[in-house]
Amino acid sequence: MDVRGLAAGVFGCMKRCRECRVCFGRNNSLEESVEKSLEPTLWPRLRLECAGLNFKRHQLARLNLRFASLISAVDVPEEGDSGVERARAAVEQATERLLQRLLCTVADLDSRFATKFLATLASKAERAEHRPWPGRRFHYMIRLDSLSWPPLYPAPEADSDFDNGETEEVASSTAFFDEGEAGVLPPGWLRVKPAQGAAQQAWAEFLTPSGCLRRDRVVERFAMLLSQAAGTNTNDSETDESRVCGSPGKVLDAALLQQLLSQIQPQHQLFYGPSEAQRCRPPDPRDFQLAVVHENGAGPVTLHIGFLAPSLQLAFPPDARNIVKVHLHVGVALSGWPLGPSTFPSRLPLHHPLALLAYQSTQNGYFAVAAPPPPNLRCEERRSAWAAAFPTLELELDEHFCASSTPRRTLNVLRHLVSRMKKEANDDDDSESLTTVDDYTLRTLVWQQLERWTSVNAWEPASLAAHVLLALDSLLAALKARHASHLVLPDCNILCQTPLDASLVAKYGDHEEAYDAAMVEDTQLVMDCLLRLYQAGTSTSPLPQGVSWDGEEEERRAAALEAALLRRWGNALNTVSPLPPEMLTSSLTRFEKISKFCCGQDTGDPPTPEQFSSRQLDFLAKLMLEFLRFTKCCYAPQYKEGNEAAVDVGSLRCSSGSEETEDFLFLLQAVINQALGSAAHTTNSKQVKRRCRQNTRRAQTDKQQVWQEVVCDSVRREPLAIGVLQNEMALVRLLLKWLFKATELAPRALKRRLANFLTQLWATSREAVWYLPEWKKHRQEAQDELNAMAAFCTMLLNSQEGWTGVAVLKDAAEKGWSWAKSAQSELVRSGCLQFVLAPAKGVVRRCDVALAIQPSPRDTSPTQVSKQVSRSRTLPAKGTRPTNISQDELTLRLGHRRGSSGHCGSLIPAHQRLKDGSPMTVALDNRRRHGQQFALSSLVHAFIAMHKISVLQDVASLLPPHERQPVLDALQKLSRARRQTRKHSSFESDGKFTLKNPEFPLLELVGMKSNESTGGRIESANMACNILSTCRNARNLQRRHSLYSSLGAGLIYSTSPASVRRRHAKDSSRQGIALLQLANNGELTLHSRNTGLDSSQMF
Repeated sequence: MDVRGLAAGVFGCMKRCRECRVCFGRNNSLEESVEKSLEPTLWPRLRLECAGLNFKRHQLARLNLRFASLISAVDVPEEGDSGVERARAAVEQATERLLQRLLCTVADLDSRFATKFLATLASKAERAEHRPWPGRRFHYMIRLDSLSWPPLYPAPEADSDFDNGETEEVASSTAFFDEGEAGVLPPGWLRVKPAQGAAQQAWAEFLTPSGCLRRDRVVERFAMLLSQAAGTNTNDSETDESRVCGSPGKVLDAALLQQLLSQIQPQHQLFYGPSEAQRCRPPDPRDFQLAVVHENGAGPVTLHIGFLAPSLQLAFPPDARNIVKVHLHVGVALSGWPLGPSTFPSRLPLHHPLALLAYQSTQNGYFAVAAPPPPNLRCEERRSAWAAAFPTLELELDEHFCASSTPRRTLNVLRHLVSRMKKEANDDDDSESLTTVDDYTLRTLVWQQLERWTSVNAWEPASLAAHVLLALDSLLAALKARHASHLVLPDCNILCQTPLDASLVAKYGDHEEAYDAAMVEDTQLVMDCLLRLYQAGTSTSPLPQGVSWDGEEEERRAAALEAALLRRWGNALNTVSPLPPEMLTSSLTRFEKISKFCCGQDTGDPPTPEQFSSRQLDFLAKLMLEFLRFTKCCYAPQYKEGNEAAVDVGSLRCSSGSEETEDFLFLLQAVINQALGSAAHTTNSKQVKRRCRQNTRRAQTDKQQVWQEVVCDSVRREPLAIGVLQNEMALVRLLLKWLFKATELAPRALKRRLANFLTQLWATSREAVWYLPEWKKHRQEAQDELNAMAAFCTMLLNSQEGWTGVAVLKDAAEKGWSWAKSAQSELVRSGCLQFVLAPAKGVVRRCDVALAIQPSPRDTSPTQVSKQVSRSRTLPAKGTRPTNISQDELTLRLGHRRGSSGHCGSLIPAHQRLKDGSPMTVALDNRRRHGQQFALSSLVHAFIAMHKISVLQDVASLLPPHERQPVLDALQKLSRARRQTRKHSSFESDGKFTLKNPEFPLLELVGMKSNESTGGRIESANMACNILSTCRNARNLQRRHSLYSSLGAGLIYSTSPASVRRRHAKDSSRQGIALLQLANNGELTLHSRNTGLDSSQMF
């Protein structure tokens, strides 16, 4: 053991403990806590490599002061007039209702452009944030349902309620390929090809000679249909909800839409219909000034809406035009995910804190959006190129954090700084933003920061200034290099996708020259902004007028509370899960960054499988399952029918051994590939990169192949035990055992990388196990809500015509189901409510629910009693025992998470309430975390899981007196309840309880046809799929994947870029190139020339 590293690590821990006692004791004041919480603990000094600036700790603390005050000032609306806020809410409602009306008319004119849902590109939390007017713009995704995956109505044999992730893939109506016979494409673009059959015949007029869908013709046709719809007045009050979007409950963001279609059957999809007032008077296009703008199939279709009503014109400033711009992005939803070791999240290491979230988010596919490549990029058949968009992943990353978290605050500060750069540089210039940098570029910078900094302490409130400066420095480097990498596709340049102003192009006469000139100007503006921030952090002048920290008590308290939680997290973790003696040196070195001696030397032996606890194995089993599902998702759509299919050479050695052994070997190879690939992509050492370019690469490849052969032969010689096949935790422990053996047998160049991977995996799982219970509970509660809603939909569909189900709705609310209580509250507010179901194409069921007069207590006739149905024959009771304290309430108070600053409750229009409160939208959105810290769940829940109630009591001392005592009493009750639970662990709750609401009048009780098949219970979906079965599905899909692979491949199961595959296809006779063909009977045939090897000699 390294004595110097151990001494440095222990000294660092003692220093932190001393700071914790001094700064956050029970008797310390709030001012001292806030002053200490403003200083970042991870960055004693910050070096900006591209800008060449050095920021010290006191400069970062002062910038934190300014940025926090800036965010507080931005969050406050500019005008406090309730009439203006009410008018703005009415404008948003009228805009969305009019758009829905126009899209329904478009579907009637041409059914190929029908869309059942209206997908927004901004989440609910993003839309609730304050935005200045009239700059408010609306962005929607027009999903072409006839071409998209998942289909609206899957095959009839898929009768399961919810997809458990292991069902057979539904055949998609589209196929895509990045490069091939249609020509070269720039990174980030693809081509959409309708499947052979009815889809190809229906879109025949939009296809190229090679069978690809022309983007320009599709956009032109949609713009023409939208123009016709704007001039058409339809009097139909009810629309066909099975294929068009006429209800407010069917407006949701793109990520939730893909989850809904892929996981919930059509007969179980429940939405809120329009209110009674909206049904009486649908929007009329003649009441607005409409203009449809598009540029010859380039970019989105823009709808300009002018408001003529005087009451709506109040929402706009007096000097602004009463026009709202609506951007409509025509897109096709595709299954799968782009392949490649450098794509996200393929390059994300398994030990990353957000790996579980990323793997789950990518299983819902992505979109091909009608956007052309920039003129300065080479592209063949430009008219058939579609841009790749990933809102399913991006929205989940955004919604994982709440508005007051450090990542979201970093994005808000960047938005404000970028919008003010040009105005501060030149007061005479009317422009207010950079030319080549848009909002998506800023969001990408924050996502890349989330990928880079993986420690929970790196995202404390005091690190706000550091992350803003690092993001600006990355933006400066990207502008100088003329390339800003996309999050998912690093080779895609997102800077060149920002459209330039026509006047700028006309000034220089050429798009390339205008692009370079704009880059130079934006580079100078970003550099000037960094210099001003450096001077602001150095100067001791008072804060600017209008910026005050003293008035923001809530901000000060939030910073102190979160800093206190983070400072106690490490000590609590070491108490409940101490470090093994063998790992003490390397772990302290890696996390504390104290001993430079140990950083340059060997980090020590990796953790053994016995050092992983059962909690860690449970977390790793969940992680491996999601990782395999993501791998299966990548390979699922990557083949084309009728073409010769090839598999990677790594899957050739599957002829010997049992299927279970080969499945386990696939898992082992995938994890090793991911470990080596992520280490190669995250390294920043110039010596390592230079060493890889030398001639020793071939010798290293030979050693790696020999090592791979030894590991595979060793695995095949030991058959899997029956207990391993039946227990996922035993399977994970066996996987760790073979990873440890592979590390011991690995060459020296790979041994250190695998040892570091195992060490980081142990350290990450050590923290994540305390977040996992709340993560599982949160998602299970959302799944239970969906199951109860599915039973309610089944009752509605099986009932007689005219049955409204109010009795079941009331009973469900009394049993604690959130969606029923929300519907009950909306029913009280509006007096009536409409449920819309579309179980099949052309079949729509509408159920109107209304309040009834409260019956007399004397009305106990047999007729009235017979109308009341027993609870045991309706919905099951919610399986949650009422507790004395809500842990979510503790999270809100101790974490001090602020709510969104949207419209006030009294100003929210009916359309907005029905859209955001729709049962499907609420249930799916409840799966998201909306948390504060950089973790899977809240630190408050983690401390409760650790039984560290005393830590929360110490942190509660920083609350104001009027909030402190209720929290302390709640914590005391929670501690007493948990002690009683441990004493009576065998107690089983029946889960039955009632919620009394005397203000709610009695609903109309009517007769109901009970569903005997449910039996009062709903079987929950089996979400714990077997890991080996997922391995087998992924392995079979990989065999069908078309790929040319070299015999000297460096990584196990590596995928070659498209350019490499095309080069190998032109010269397939080159030595070392093997082609695997998959015949119709399922047999593999190897065609190899001048190789002198057979399939058994390849790994």
